[in-house]
Amino acid sequence: MKKATLIVLIVIFTFSSCLGINTYFKHNFAVNNGAKSNRINLVIDAGHGGIDAGTIGVDNANEKDINLGIALKLYDFIRISGINASLIRSGDYQFYKKGDNTKRSDLYNRMDYINSVDKSTLISIHQNHFDDEKEHGMQIWYSPNDNKSPVLANSILNITKEFLQPDNNRLNKKSDSSYYLLHKAKVPSVMVECGFMSNREENKKLQDEKYQNKLAYLIMLGLNIYITEEL
Repeated sequence: MKKATLIVLIVIFTFSSCLGINTYFKHNFAVNNGAKSNRINLVIDAGHGGIDAGTIGVDNANEKDINLGIALKLYDFIRISGINASLIRSGDYQFYKKGDNTKRSDLYNRMDYINSVDKSTLISIHQNHFDDEKEHGMQIWYSPNDNKSPVLANSILNITKEFLQPDNNRLNKKSDSSYYLLHKAKVPSVMVECGFMSNREENKKLQDEKYQNKLAYLIMLGLNIYITEEL
């Protein structure tokens, strides 16, 4: 077994024990020993990147960096759980051609990639921001074009509320045209806004490696429950 794989497995066992979800963990791996894990190819999108920093935290942290940190951890958990996965970006960059409108070209290229992957499902990682610093907690936007998207969104949010954010009373929402990837997606697609960078306490958590691992693990688990129950 490769050293990197062993490290991720140790992390998984640690989080399943610390969060009290050993039953879900065992169920997750039992599921992925079967054929259901081959029914999707997960595309993980770390929002923003390059010159597009995304939202800015109360301590001037960049959203793009938090998104990437969680996305990379999610990728590791997903692969170990037996599901095929790919990353739209694995570093601090955008997808655009020289001379093009940067942001528009970046979004078009991301959309083209998502639609090019056979049996793809999209999880896009983002962070939230609001004028009221008290706002906190994960919220998920889902594509209006597929009836599986809200099911996936609920699966991820419900398990996150249960084991990490018990005081989170936020509801998932259907995206409108301002969420380009979700609005144009032809496959099950969700945007996971993991927390609020405008909330001082949550902003600090979102930059913490251990908290990022917990978020990534629960997103992975939510996806696996969705696969088990819906596909």
